[in-house]
Amino acid sequence: MLLQFMRGYGQWPFQRGEGVQFMVTKVVLTLLVILAAYIYLKRRRVVSQPRLKPVDVNQASDKSFRFIAILLLLVSLAGTSGYVIYHWVDGHQLLQVTLTSPGTNEPQLYRVHKSELNERSFTTVEGQIIRIGSQDRLQIEAMPE
Repeated sequence: MLLQFMRGYGQWPFQRGEGVQFMVTKVVLTLLVILAAYIYLKRRRVVSQPRLKPVDVNQASDKSFRFIAILLLLVSLAGTSGYVIYHWVDGHQLLQVTLTSPGTNEPQLYRVHKSELNERSFTTVEGQIIRIGSQDRLQIEAMPE
C-alpha cells in the first residue's frame, strides 16, 4: 500500500472536515451523561427525604433508570477504550519512508512508526530525527508484517 505524504499526515482523527463532527459527538455525549446523572441524583434526593405520609415508590422504574445509567456508562467506557487502543495500535504501525533529495541520486530508506511522522520531520525507529527540506520528495509504504 503506497501512501503519499500529505499535509497533516499522522494527525488522526483531526483531519480536515472530520474534527468538527467528532467534537460535536463528544459534547453531545458529555451532555447526555451530565443530564442522566442530574436526573438520577434528583430522583434519589426526592426519594430519600422524609415524608409525613407513606408514598408508594415504584422500585421498577428506579431499577430500570439505574440499569440505563450503568449501561450508558459502560458503553462510554468501552468506546473510549476502543478509541485509545485503536489510536495506539495505528500509531505503532511500521512504515518504510523513502527520502529522495534532488542533490543525490540514491534514495535513502528509513523505518518509521506512523505516530512519529510530522509535517516537516520524522523520527526513525533508531531515534534519528530527520528534517525534510522543501525540495525533498517522500514515498511512504506500509511494511509487510
